[in-house]
Amino acid sequence: MSGSDPVYDLEFKRHYLHPRYWPTWLAIGALWLLAWLPARARDAIAGALAPLLVRLARKQCYIARTNIRLCFPELPADDVERMLLNSIRAGLMTFMGYGEWTARSRDYLQGRFVVQGREHLDTCLANDEKIIFMIPHTWAIDAGGLYLTSLGLPMCTMMHSAKNPVFDWFINRQRARFNGIVYERDAGIKAVIKTIKSGKHFFYLPDQDHGREASLFVPFFAELKATLPALPKLVKLTGAKVIPVLSVYNMEQHRYELILRPPMAPYPTADITADTRAMNAEIEALLGDWPEQYMWFLKYFQTQVDSNEGRYEAGIREIRKQ
Repeated sequence: MSGSDPVYDLEFKRHYLHPRYWPTWLAIGALWLLAWLPARARDAIAGALAPLLVRLARKQCYIARTNIRLCFPELPADDVERMLLNSIRAGLMTFMGYGEWTARSRDYLQGRFVVQGREHLDTCLANDEKIIFMIPHTWAIDAGGLYLTSLGLPMCTMMHSAKNPVFDWFINRQRARFNGIVYERDAGIKAVIKTIKSGKHFFYLPDQDHGREASLFVPFFAELKATLPALPKLVKLTGAKVIPVLSVYNMEQHRYELILRPPMAPYPTADITADTRAMNAEIEALLGDWPEQYMWFLKYFQTQVDSNEGRYEAGIREIRKQ
């Protein structure tokens, strides 16, 4: 991203070849090779590695368990562990297949998807309407965005930069493969509003915790969550329709699925709190049949209603002591 252009800079930089990044290039090469391995074989390897990752990733699993218990307080302990393990299985399967979206053809990639609710997208396109695809953080979220751009839909999105600049370049180059536009989140929302108004659709990730000052506390499953009330404002400013969408990896069928719900309506209303809650309710509905697909390791509930300490910090301190 340059100072004058908020679009992510996809140009290859010579310093990416520095020896410090050689392990990253080896990892990218491994992902490329895995892209040609049959999905069933790749998934079998990922499934075998999942229990090991549960034991090793103690901090991430603590965050995931905390989130699952907050969202599903009546869930028995064994079911919490089962959901955690299945979530890691889904994450490993999608990560080990990540190279497909660079290495394989458009036709092959489209054939990896089954789409539910395509009629909702077709109706909006037939009416020449701009669309905000409201999509929560599942493991297959990138695959869903790439599938939509592979259909020829003009799309833009906002992403956080990865800490590793080589991997950041790789994943954003992949995200833009079918002419998608990627903005860094620090660029601000004005560029996205302008792009939507110009006729492009927006791939919007709404569910991260952005702190107390910018958020409203509204229910998310069984817990109050600091939620950014940006979606109703975006709709007012752009006139776009909101299609809730979920991208998942079906571990039994060894394929991706994209689930599209009907456009949110009426939306927005005069009540921004109710509109923000309606967004969370749509995410709950999307995840109803696929809770294991969610990235439970993210700090969705970091900001607490009645405390300035982060929700997870005490537990993380205990893990570090051990």
